[in-house]
Amino acid sequence: MTDLTPPGDRRAPGLRLHPRTMPVQSAQAQLAGILIEWQTEHGLTNIEACTVLAEELRSLLKYPLRAERHPDDPNRKADEA
Repeated sequence: MTDLTPPGDRRAPGLRLHPRTMPVQSAQAQLAGILIEWQTEHGLTNIEACTVLAEELRSLLKYPLRAERHPDDPNRKADEA
């Protein structure tokens, strides 16, 4: 196996994780637990829970998409030319 460490890099060889990796993984695990409790509390099937989550994501992304496509007029719908 070839050592791909750049010349002059004095860090020990091996896997180096970005500082945000572990906090993000921890948040993901916590969210998974919350979602399982929520799904169970409401008696939702996996498909129903995914549908609700997908709709919420769509709703959260609506205005950022408009702003990306129409930076000078984010009130225009994303599909408008």
